[in-house]
Amino acid sequence: MYCHVCGTKNSSGQAQCQKCGTVLKQVSSTEDQIWKEQEGLSPRNVAAAGEVSKRKNSPFLWIIPLLLAAFMGALLTYYYNQESAVNAQVKTLHHEAEQAALNGKYAEAIKLLDKALGYRPNVEALVQDRQITAKAYNLFNQMDEAADLLKTGKLSEADKIIQTAAKTLNERQEPVFAKARAALNNRKVTLAVLKVKKEIDQLTTVEALAGKLKTISGLSGKEAEAVRKQIIDKLAGISYKQAEQQVKKRNFTAALQTVDNGLSYAPDDQKLTKYRDEVLREKKAFEKAEEERIRLAEQQAAEEELRNRTGAVYVTDLSAELDEYGDLYISGSIVNQGTRPISSVALIVNINASNGDYIGETDAYVYPTILDVGEEGYFETYYYGVYEATNVTVTNASWYVE
Repeated sequence: MYCHVCGTKNSSGQAQCQKCGTVLKQVSSTEDQIWKEQEGLSPRNVAAAGEVSKRKNSPFLWIIPLLLAAFMGALLTYYYNQESAVNAQVKTLHHEAEQAALNGKYAEAIKLLDKALGYRPNVEALVQDRQITAKAYNLFNQMDEAADLLKTGKLSEADKIIQTAAKTLNERQEPVFAKARAALNNRKVTLAVLKVKKEIDQLTTVEALAGKLKTISGLSGKEAEAVRKQIIDKLAGISYKQAEQQVKKRNFTAALQTVDNGLSYAPDDQKLTKYRDEVLREKKAFEKAEEERIRLAEQQAAEEELRNRTGAVYVTDLSAELDEYGDLYISGSIVNQGTRPISSVALIVNINASNGDYIGETDAYVYPTILDVGEEGYFETYYYGVYEATNVTVTNASWYVE
């Protein structure tokens, strides 16, 4: 056995170490086995190290990273596809909004842009288009407001809105403002037309009306055409009336000049055209009949003369219609119930409101100028700016007996 102090090997059975004198322990066979196992530890550890090395080279160790990489790739692919789909939808909404805005459907365009911004709130192009479309929509709504004001005759208020909108649109060149700009142009025309219409009600001369006709000649549209026709009709009516007055005074040359002046502005007016021929015929007839009237004047009986000069004109029909512009169109017919032809029949038509209040009166002249016995003549005239239902009556009549 070995000394547990100095390690010297002693013979088995000795009680004391021969070298150091230390009392030796009796070692059992079990202890020997332990020492033997300790001595064999080195080979066992080598085997364990080999086992660890084998585990490090196991294929399961690199499968997990591959699976993780595959999972991350699939996740990124899904995210990319989702974002691509959203981008495509936003692009489609943006395109639809542009088309709607260009077609003047501003409210629809704003709704589409808001939906696109819900997906991509930070896209600058969407934000800018939304702002521009909202401005165009606001201007278009202002034009609707101006139209309502024009319909109610509030021209000054409408003019302010139109001027402000025009200033804004002058600074905008984007195509999206096209419909708002078209609405502005329409409101400008309507405003100009209504201003002229408001003024022509007060005009009573051919020269003044001719000036307004020139003013409106540069305007287009339904309203402008309607007012242009009204000016021409009133101008022709005034010319006719003036010529009638001149004929009554037997100033046929002046009457022809008046008619020709009216026809220079209203060349298609059939009433003036026919009246010119009548003036010529009456001029000749007057010149011829003048001597005849002088010759026959003394022969006519007093009763017959009285009848012809006081009761020859009989009104058989009288009507009045209020047109869409608030003007009263008056027409009717008479019959010569005298015993001789009469000429230059002039009527005074009294106009009263439906409640009996007096509104005014106007002259009406019968055509043809000369009416034979029993012959029917016709008259028509306008009274401007009435705007309500009326009652009309003929209060006086004058004429010449041929």
